[in-house]
Amino acid sequence: MEVIKAMSKKLVVIGLFVVSSPLIALAAEGAAEHGTNWGDLLLRTINFGILVVVLYKLLKNPIANYFSGRRENIKRLLEEMERKKEEAERKCAEYKAKLAILDKEVEKIVQEYVEQGERERAKILEAAERQANYIKQQAQLAIQQEIKAAKDALREEVAELTVKAAEDILREKIEAEDQEKLVEEFMVKVVEAK
Repeated sequence: MEVIKAMSKKLVVIGLFVVSSPLIALAAEGAAEHGTNWGDLLLRTINFGILVVVLYKLLKNPIANYFSGRRENIKRLLEEMERKKEEAERKCAEYKAKLAILDKEVEKIVQEYVEQGERERAKILEAAERQANYIKQQAQLAIQQEIKAAKDALREEVAELTVKAAEDILREKIEAEDQEKLVEEFMVKVVEAK
């Protein structure tokens, strides 16, 4: 801000000098209207030289300060940008490392879930096998009971058929005398049993 104020003051002085230079030249021109006026040319050259020297003296420090300040500002900005770049690269490396760790953790978690799934699968298969064995045992018991019941029913039926067949045979073969004899024997046994 101060550099701008100093430059504006110097510009006002330079502007006054530039405006006054042509006035001096016009005054010198009026003196010699004909021919080449070497004195006038000399005054203009001196005037121009003074203008260059004054401009150089007035603007040398502000322009030099401006460019050196600008150079320092650019240098500082470059250093800051380099520092930010290094920080960004460091963070990038950190994030890559974290991603690598995350990849390993994800792989570990997936492996754990696979192992857990295999254990669950084994448990389910074992439970299914136990259930199948239980069902098989129950079926064998049911079959044995059905076989026993069928054998018992078959024995009863065979016994009934045997008794019936014996009755039929006895009816055909037994005569009246045999019947009386059986009745008497039966009666004797009843009396003895009392």
